[in-house]
Amino acid sequence: MIHRNPILACVIKQYGTGLYRACVSFNKGHTVFLSAHQDEESANETVNRFQEACRDGTIKTAEDVMSFAGSLDLKGGADHGLFSCESALSLAA
Repeated sequence: MIHRNPILACVIKQYGTGLYRACVSFNKGHTVFLSAHQDEESANETVNRFQEACRDGTIKTAEDVMSFAGSLDLKGGADHGLFSCESALSLAA
């Protein structure tokens, strides 16, 4: 049986700013903020697209996550999160 690290993808409301952040985590202690949105619906759309990319094999490495985040076509006042290859993300094949 192949062991896979669970992928947690969620939307977090950032109080004080009113922004909704699309976040993913591959292992304990490593979270990537993909983008920040003015509305929860568009943040959820980003998370859904991310999960789809994981299922279809587009995302396999930390570099794939960066490429995915950089390719997002964000709407309205949304913005990309800060991310880096040096965050020590590891994905199970």
